[in-house]
Amino acid sequence: MKKLLIIIPWTGFYIDNRDCTFASSPERAPEGVVGLATYLIRNGADVRIADTLAMLRDNCGNVQVTLNRLWEICTDFRPDVIGFSFFTARFEYAAQIFDDLRARYGTSNAPMFIAGGVHPTLLPQVTLQYLPLDAVVVGEGEYPLLELLGGKHPREIKGFFLPGDTRIVKADVVKNLDDLPVPDWSLIDIAHYTQPSYQISNTVLHRAMPVTFGRGCLYRCNFCAHNCFLQARHHSAAYFIHKMQQVAGQCGIDTFIVQDSSIGNFADEWQQVCRLLIDMGSPFHWWANLRVNQADRQLLLLMKQAGCIKLFFGFESGSPRILERMGKRITVEQCRRAAKLCHEVGIPFYTSYIINYFGEEEHDLQLTEDLIRETCPTSLSVNTFSPIPGSVDYENHIHLIAPYINTIHDWTRLGMLAAPLRFGNMPEERFNYWRLRLRSLKQEINSHETTP
Repeated sequence: MKKLLIIIPWTGFYIDNRDCTFASSPERAPEGVVGLATYLIRNGADVRIADTLAMLRDNCGNVQVTLNRLWEICTDFRPDVIGFSFFTARFEYAAQIFDDLRARYGTSNAPMFIAGGVHPTLLPQVTLQYLPLDAVVVGEGEYPLLELLGGKHPREIKGFFLPGDTRIVKADVVKNLDDLPVPDWSLIDIAHYTQPSYQISNTVLHRAMPVTFGRGCLYRCNFCAHNCFLQARHHSAAYFIHKMQQVAGQCGIDTFIVQDSSIGNFADEWQQVCRLLIDMGSPFHWWANLRVNQADRQLLLLMKQAGCIKLFFGFESGSPRILERMGKRITVEQCRRAAKLCHEVGIPFYTSYIINYFGEEEHDLQLTEDLIRETCPTSLSVNTFSPIPGSVDYENHIHLIAPYINTIHDWTRLGMLAAPLRFGNMPEERFNYWRLRLRSLKQEINSHETTP
């Protein structure tokens, strides 16, 4: 079989950043890439991972030292294929790494260069426009990469998009997630990702690892791209418990971040997970995401008994009008009820809000502030809206976005929710007033976070 090197690009935040501690600026361990590599290795492939994000941090933000180290990995491993996996927010950094490797290899004996992940899947043409790769993987990578490493030409493999192609065909999905092996975390520097950090709490350090129960989502909010190419499916409860046990043993941790968009999407199955954990004596602590319309007292009580130490809710807005425009399919009253239940049951909760949404007015932001103060979240985030590739809002408003996207840096800014776009119905100075006001409230809440 051919040899594959998977590269995880860094983010711009860490460039020349010598004083960035993991505790205050943590990154979640790359479960998707590690899981993919583990699957390919278990099926006979020779795969390595070059995590340049961790490498850059270890090198105190020195890009050249990191690129030199990456080249050492390439010359030692001699891969037949080099693959990049990235989000839109890392687009330009993937290109920087690609350009460096392409120059070092020259025109002879260079490996095949490909890319996959969220951004290449959603925007294969744009990806190839800025990165002259040999191919892009569209969709989940397990099946197409195994065929490629087994000797098939990309043109013969479902899920590959090549330069000059016009028709996009997604790869087949893994229907039974229990067929996937537990990620082998020895493939990366796990000590880097298991450092104590404030990933879960703003005041308590945890050594935590990510774990995924299911893929995809049963909802499609207009601003979200989570389920635009993922079919919703999940592990069995028994397999998921096995997965937690294996990862805990590998990494020496007992705390998890469940990465699913909402564990309530598979509520019956998740209750089985909770009951199994309770039967085991609830050996793990965990944080998970839950939609407010899926929260009920019985579920919250069960989750707390099973080890839940925090929940995340996307309240998004205190304005019913804006929630409807977002296609969120929740109500403000459901937000209030979810918060009330968490306070009564004793589960800390983290709420997220979006500002700068289409048609937003000052009255809507006042309603958002009112809801924040009324619900008293344990911790809070306030995010400036930017239409991300793959979302309904991106697809419906590309004519508004296109004039601002002229370089690969502009794409990266879009992915980081930092594009200079205003969508609300208010002067910029009034928006800035509310942005600063709500972020001040966020700092106040997060600096006083407590746990029951």
